[in-house]
Amino acid sequence: MIRACVWLLMALAVSSDARAEDVIYKCAREGGTVVYSDKPCAAAKDMQQVTIEPGPLPDITSISALCTSELGARLDLAGLDRATLASLPAGQRASVNDALAEYARSGSRPGGRWGRGEDAAVHLCLPTFADEVVEYVATADGKLVQMRGGMVSYRNDPDTPAALLDRCASTWKQCAAVPDAKPDSCVTQVPTCAASEPWKGGRNCCPIECKTAYNTQRAAGVPGDTALMKVLYDNPSCVPGLSNAR
Repeated sequence: MIRACVWLLMALAVSSDARAEDVIYKCAREGGTVVYSDKPCAAAKDMQQVTIEPGPLPDITSISALCTSELGARLDLAGLDRATLASLPAGQRASVNDALAEYARSGSRPGGRWGRGEDAAVHLCLPTFADEVVEYVATADGKLVQMRGGMVSYRNDPDTPAALLDRCASTWKQCAAVPDAKPDSCVTQVPTCAASEPWKGGRNCCPIECKTAYNTQRAAGVPGDTALMKVLYDNPSCVPGLSNAR
């Protein structure tokens, strides 16, 4: 039986001072046994580097504020009319309407502006009666982000373990949908969350606990297209903070 060895990159967030990535090796032995190790496989000549990467998804850490930029959101809110809203994807349109509805409930102080980001996100600059401007960002996939007082947070995708589970699953599924993508390579290419409170920060990532549990499932013979969903949604979930709640 031909020995096969695939080199995989796994992000290991062990601390802010450590390397963001480390290397592990997946080796297929005689009889089909799969072994994960930090040592190269015996048949080094058979190693190949995985190059498939997940497609980009809006990430809260990559969103730039436009309201404070001289070249940013400068369009009058009157221009955000029904026809313009109708041209937006349904999820994004709903997020914009949610932000505008909250603005109206708070009194709709004059001076509101809006604009478009390079990623097709809609940025709303909405003044408050406390003489500050709150920036709402409605991403193309329907997320609504608030920037206020130097703080960035999700309004409809909160920093909770449950939201992280969904972000991990969605990011992996987008990678797996790429033609010829392999489930194993997608798991390794999805960014690894910070080790401490991984659900915070709104990142599209998967906890290292989930990647480790996935590898265990694969070594036990669970098909790659179901292994990650199993460790995410089984009770207990691999997502920290959900272990005792699911």
